[in-house]
Amino acid sequence: MAATLAVVLAGFLHITFGISIFLAPRDGRCSPAPPVTSWIFSVAALLLAKDVTLYPKSYINLPYFFEFAVDTIGSLVMVELAVGVVWSSIEQLVHQVLRLILLFLGMKEETYFLLEFWLLLPITTAFSYI
Repeated sequence: MAATLAVVLAGFLHITFGISIFLAPRDGRCSPAPPVTSWIFSVAALLLAKDVTLYPKSYINLPYFFEFAVDTIGSLVMVELAVGVVWSSIEQLVHQVLRLILLFLGMKEETYFLLEFWLLLPITTAFSYI
């Protein structure tokens, strides 16, 4: 299990400051969905990083700083991959499918663009909890 403080630091760096060290951030956001859904998914990724043993047991005799650094960097990599690759792809897919379905069913584009944020809010939030 990763050190709790290391996972909290990785989450603080990624969620609060949006620091992305290992993946180049995309221009803008993945979709016009609210950012709260990516925060929920980030917390889930951090909880997963907390449960994974990142530091090998054979190096346990080294100073705690090394374990903390490995746990922090590993947690940051996991969160960046989870949010930057997995969640961004899911969010884009949901956005495009919703847009396709609603415009196919006859919703006017102007109406869709006015309500896009509010239409994406419950759907992407439900997907982020899965």
